Amino acid sequence: MPLPVREPHAQEPIAQTSQPGDADLLLSAFRKVAAALDLTLAEQAALLGVSRATIAGWKASPGPDPDKLDRMALVVAIHGLAGEAFPGDGGAEGWLRRPNLAPPFLGEAPLDLLLKGRFESLLRAHDHLQALVRVW
Repeated sequence: MPLPVREPHAQEPIAQTSQPGDADLLLSAFRKVAAALDLTLAEQAALLGVSRATIAGWKASPGPDPDKLDRMALVVAIHGLAGEAFPGDGGAEGWLRRPNLAPPFLGEAPLDLLLKGRFESLLRAHDHLQALVRVW
């Protein structure tokens, strides 16, 4: 049974950043996940749907807009859920990099699907992992 498709711009943002430092914390968490996955700047840009220059510019500018914060929140959550579903040293990273026959991935490695930059792919991977974690 296919997972329901959610619109990328739901009424309620995924990343609730009501405090001034919230976006900075989310950006920091995203950078830690990117480092754990050994993602290049180009791969980080693909995940967030921005250019490499945009990511580099966030150090000096106000930071990501709400859509990009939502993407960051999903990437961080996907990494966390993968760690819960596949505990152990390198479990989350291994799951993200290995081909997967589950319906959202259809033989692709989850990370390869996510790097195509579609918001829907982030949602599907998140929902798939959330369902796995609930079963445990």
